[in-house]
Amino acid sequence: MRSIICILIAAAQLLATDAFTTPQTTITTTTTRSSQLNARPEARSREVHKNILSRRTINEFEPTLPDNWEKALEKSIEAAIYAPNHKRTEPWRFYLLGPKSIEKVCQLNADIVASKKGEEAGQKKLKRWLQMPGWLVVTCVKGDDDFNNPTSFAREDYAACCCAVQNLCLSLHSQGIGTKWTTGPVNFDDRFAEAVGFATEKEFTVGT
Repeated sequence: MRSIICILIAAAQLLATDAFTTPQTTITTTTTRSSQLNARPEARSREVHKNILSRRTINEFEPTLPDNWEKALEKSIEAAIYAPNHKRTEPWRFYLLGPKSIEKVCQLNADIVASKKGEEAGQKKLKRWLQMPGWLVVTCVKGDDDFNNPTSFAREDYAACCCAVQNLCLSLHSQGIGTKWTTGPVNFDDRFAEAVGFATEKEFTVGT
């Protein structure tokens, strides 16, 4: 089994809630590092390709995160914000949930499941979600233009956030941390935004 960070994709800035501390991300680019990467392009290509092909959605996970999870997450968010962003709007926001927010989100999801499938199903879902050791919510900043317009900022921003999430998942995978990126009704409930700490009139959830 692998450690997992469950990514609640609502799709640079990391916001902590409750008891978790916000990692400080410092992005550096050096000529030396660039030279090292270019020195063995074939080996680097194989490594990147293997990482992409071997990444999977993880459903079985350890009850606790590895000791280096904060550093790993910081590194992965750095990778995330290097995603293609045609309009250079940097629309992504990252929320690292603490225990209270996690409990609220899990209970909300359980209530939604119970309303459709019964109390037993809701409790089963609650137990499973509470076992997930890490929760990161990614949101996308809303724009004023029409999402249905294929050339709009809104469409470009959504695409950029999806690319950012993929970068984040691949980076975590390369560091031995599995992820699960899913979608579900809980993401689009106003109570979800309240539990996480973002305003629905300014940001929207892309997925869980």
